[in-house]
Amino acid sequence: MKKQTKVLLLAVLALCLLTACKKENAALEVYTLGESEADAVVALDTILEEDEAVLASIDAPTDQAVTEGLEIHHTYHYRKMHDPAALAARYIALLREEEQGFAVIDGENRKILEEPDTDLLWGTVILGKAAAENEEAGRRILRVIVGWSEYAVAVQVAYVNGSILPPIVEKEEEEKTEAAPKPTDIAQQVEYFTSLNPQALGLEGDDMKAYMVFPQQGWVMIDDVSCREISVYRQDAQTATNVLAGTFYLSSDLTHIYKKSDNEQIIPLQVSTGD
Repeated sequence: MKKQTKVLLLAVLALCLLTACKKENAALEVYTLGESEADAVVALDTILEEDEAVLASIDAPTDQAVTEGLEIHHTYHYRKMHDPAALAARYIALLREEEQGFAVIDGENRKILEEPDTDLLWGTVILGKAAAENEEAGRRILRVIVGWSEYAVAVQVAYVNGSILPPIVEKEEEEKTEAAPKPTDIAQQVEYFTSLNPQALGLEGDDMKAYMVFPQQGWVMIDDVSCREISVYRQDAQTATNVLAGTFYLSSDLTHIYKKSDNEQIIPLQVSTGD
């Protein structure tokens, strides 16, 4: 009974969020995954000036995903801002304030000591902090991914298993075998992926600027190669909604890339950078 109640609560929450985004002048105060008020994330809407941006759509988990215990996340898509990179930078700075408690992390949940570079036409920054205690779910991270392109900003909020780890010190990096391919973090993978020629990926256009790229947490094995799943979205001009353009798998050393076909087959691709 408790599980059913929880599922219904999440479903109602998702419906309310989707309804709210369609109301004129409706602004979100927080993003929530429907579990704990302590895990509410201050929304980007709270720093928007009048008519600065529009919350265009919200991607929420389906009832089946919630029921089957899949990773739960919400993604909020904003458009019509003058400077997406500057808006993303302001929001990232807000999340890093002491009151919010988020730290910049990499794809392996390690803290990053270097300041994130937001002075880019497109980019992605991952932030995280310990989620509220939940005995049933175990130790988790409340993760926020802020991504931006030339025309849009997207914010993804999710629970991921694990704890935030300390940063890798320089000495550990030097001890790695130079001959072996070095694995990359999410930021590096997104930077590489968005430099590819979209036509080689089976996508339209001459570059990846028109697409929003969302890497998933963790690794999957494809042909004995450790890869990260990457979802690519493009806005439908007629409906102003974001449509899934393709699902790809990029190896940790950036040497292999695969695509999920329409019949759910995973096929290797030969690609080159868009430069």
